[in-house]
Amino acid sequence: MLSGGSVRYRLYARQGLSALEVARMTFFSSLALGAALPPLAALAALSDLPSASTALRLPVALVAEIALAILLVYAVVLMVLRRRLLPEQPSPDSRLFRLGRRTLRLPSLKLSLLQVVITALDVLAAAAVLYLLLPETLPVGAFLLVYLLALAAGVLSHVPGGVGVFEAVLLAAFSNQIGTAPLAAALLLYRLIYVLLPFVIACLILLFTEGKRFLPGSSAVRIASGLAAPILAVLVFFSGVALLFSGVTPEIDIRLQGIGFLLPQRLIEASHLGASLIGVVCLLLAQGLRRRLSAAWVLTLVLLLVGSLLSLFKGFDWEEASLLAITAALLATFRRSFYRRSRLLEVPFSPLYVMASLCVVAASIWLLLFVYQDASYDNQLWWQFTLEPGAPRGARAAMGSVVLLLALSLGWLLRAAPPATELPTQENLQRALHAVQTSNQPDGSLVMTGDKALLFHETESAFVMYGRRGRSLIALFDPIGSAQARAELIWKFRDLCDMHHARPVFYQVRAENLPFYMDIGLTALKLGEEARVNLRSFDLDSKGKKDLRYTWNRGQRDGLALEFHEVGQAPFSELKLISDSWLESKHVREKGFSLGRFDPDYLSYFRIAVVRVQGKAVAFANLLETHTGELASIDLMRVSADAPKLTMEFLMLGLILHFKERGLERFRLGMVPLAGLQPRRGAPLTQRLGAMVFRRGEQFYNFQGLRRFKNKFDPEWEPRYLAVPAGLDPLVALADTAALIAGGFTGLVKR
Repeated sequence: MLSGGSVRYRLYARQGLSALEVARMTFFSSLALGAALPPLAALAALSDLPSASTALRLPVALVAEIALAILLVYAVVLMVLRRRLLPEQPSPDSRLFRLGRRTLRLPSLKLSLLQVVITALDVLAAAAVLYLLLPETLPVGAFLLVYLLALAAGVLSHVPGGVGVFEAVLLAAFSNQIGTAPLAAALLLYRLIYVLLPFVIACLILLFTEGKRFLPGSSAVRIASGLAAPILAVLVFFSGVALLFSGVTPEIDIRLQGIGFLLPQRLIEASHLGASLIGVVCLLLAQGLRRRLSAAWVLTLVLLLVGSLLSLFKGFDWEEASLLAITAALLATFRRSFYRRSRLLEVPFSPLYVMASLCVVAASIWLLLFVYQDASYDNQLWWQFTLEPGAPRGARAAMGSVVLLLALSLGWLLRAAPPATELPTQENLQRALHAVQTSNQPDGSLVMTGDKALLFHETESAFVMYGRRGRSLIALFDPIGSAQARAELIWKFRDLCDMHHARPVFYQVRAENLPFYMDIGLTALKLGEEARVNLRSFDLDSKGKKDLRYTWNRGQRDGLALEFHEVGQAPFSELKLISDSWLESKHVREKGFSLGRFDPDYLSYFRIAVVRVQGKAVAFANLLETHTGELASIDLMRVSADAPKLTMEFLMLGLILHFKERGLERFRLGMVPLAGLQPRRGAPLTQRLGAMVFRRGEQFYNFQGLRRFKNKFDPEWEPRYLAVPAGLDPLVALADTAALIAGGFTGLVKR
C-alpha cells in the first residue's frame, strides 16, 4: 500500500495535485471498490440462488435474505443522503451533506455512479479471465459470488495481492466440482495473466516515464533499456513456466474439440509437445537475456512467436498465446538492450540456475502426477493419440521436457572452452613498443612477450595489454602511454569487458590512478609495495652505504665484472645456460603475463647486462628503458647456481650506478607481494590475511627476505593495487591472475 501510494503521489504530483488531494483520490478509489463489491455479490446471489446456496453451503432462504438486506441497506443509505443534501455546491463534481452537527463533502451522484460502474466493470473483467481459464463450466452467478467474496477476503486480510487468501476461498468453494489440481492450475495462470503481466508492463512504463523526466529522450531510452534486460529475463522465465505447466494439465474440452474440427490431430499433438519443449528452452534462454546476449534475444524472440502459435494450435490457449506475444513485443521494443555477441553455449550458467530450471521441470511432473493421480499407468499410455484431454499428451510433454533439459545441461557442461584471447600481430607489437618508448613506463616493454592482447587508444598513443582467464579480463599495469588517454582507455577496457560479460581486472596499478578505476565502479585491493631507488640522491660513498660499498669492492676483487650488450648483440647461448641453471636450482618453470621468459626473440628487443667471473658469464638481466630518461627497470634477473654469493647484489648495485651515470631519475627494483599490508583490527579482512601470510608464509614464498634484499638499496616504497569489482570478485580475480602468471592452476602447485 505504501509503495502504491508513493507511485500515485509521484505521478499525480506532476499534474499539480497536493499530497492531500492525492490521498483523497486514493481513498475515493478504494471506497469505490468497497461500495461496488456488496451489491454486485447480492445481485450475483439472487441471479442463481440454488447454485449460490451450494457454493456457500448455506440455506437458500438465508442467502436470499442476506442479499436482499444488502440491497436494502444501500437503498436506505441513498435515501438518507438525498434528504441530507445541502443546497450549497462547492464544485461541479461534489456535494455537501449534513449528518448531525457535521458537514460531509462527497462526490456528486453522477461521479459516484460512474466510479462504481467503472469499478464493477473492472471486477467483472477480472472474474471473466478466471472463469475462462476454468477447465469446467460453473454457474455464472455462483462463481461471481464466490469470486467477489474471495476478492473481499484478500483485501481485508491485508496480505499483498491477497495471495493465498483469495485462492483458499475459491478452492474451498469449487474444489469438489472441478478438482483441486485443475482449479489450482487455473488460479496460477490467472495470477500470471492478470497480476504478473500487468505488473511487469507497468514497471517498464514507470521506468521509461521516470527516465524521460530526468533525462533527454535518448538517455531515457538507454536507462529503460538497461533495466529492461533483467525484467524481460524474468518474464521469459515465467513464460517458460507457463508453457510447461500448461503442457501437463488438461485442456478445456470445448476448445479442444473445436480446434479438432480445424486442424489434424497430428498437428495438435506435435504442437502440444513443441510448446513444452519451447518452455524448457525459455527457462535456459532467460539466463542469456539477463546477460544481454544478442543471440539469446534472436532465439527467444523466434521461440516466443512460434510458441504463441503452438499454444493456439494445441487447444486454442489464447491466454497463453497472448502472454507469449506480449513478451515477444517487449523484447522487440528493447532490442538495443541485448548487444553482447556471444555463442549461446558460452553462457556461464551457474549450478544454482540449472537447479532452478530442474526444479521447475520437476514441479511440472509433480503437477502431472497430481492431476492424473486416478489414471492407471500402462506402457500403451505413451502411444495413445486422441483429442481427449487425458494423461498421454501431458506425459509425453513432461518426458520431452526432461530429456531436452538434460540434453541442454549436458551440452553446456561439455561445451568447448571459450576462444583464446587474440594475440597481437608483429605490426601491433611495433606500434605498442613505440608508445612505450615515448612514455615513462618502461614496464610496458613486457608487451613484447606477445602473450597479451592489446587494446589501443584511437590516437595509438596509449594501449592496454591484457590476458584472459575464466571470466576475468586482466589488464597488466595502468594503461601504457600518453597520460591524457589514460582515463578514456580505462573506460574503453571496461566497455570491452561489459561487451563480453567479463570481469574487469587491473593488476599492479598505481595509487595516483585509483580515481579512474573508482569512476568505472571498481574497488582497490592492495597487492604489495614496489621499490624505486631515487638515483639523484643515491650516493655509494655516503655514510649509510657501507655494506653496499663492501659488496661492490669485494665483487671487483673477486673478479666480477659488469658489461652491457646493445640491442640484439647479447651472447644468447651463454645466457641460456645461466637461465636453465637458475630454473633448475630454484625448481621453477617459466612464468608469463607479468613476467618475461627466456626467449631470444623477446630478449633481442633490450639491452642486456651480463656479470662475468674471469670471463665466464654467471648472471644477466634485461633492461627495460624508454627514451624519456626518467625511469628504468629490469625484467629477467637470473644467476647460475655456481656464481659467487654476492653476484645478484653486485649486479643490482652495478645497474643502479650505471643508470645514475646516464642521468636517469629513478630505478625500479620491482614489487614485493603483500608488503605494507596492515594487520590491525580495523583493517579490511583481505589486508589482515595478507599481512599474516607475509609474516608466516616463508615456506611458500620468501616475502620478508625479498623485502630485506631490496631495502639494502634504500628505496622509496610505493603501493600497488588490484582494481576489481567488489564482493567476491577480488578473490576470484587474484586466483585468475595467479593462474595466468603461472600458466594455469597446475603451475601454482608445481611452481
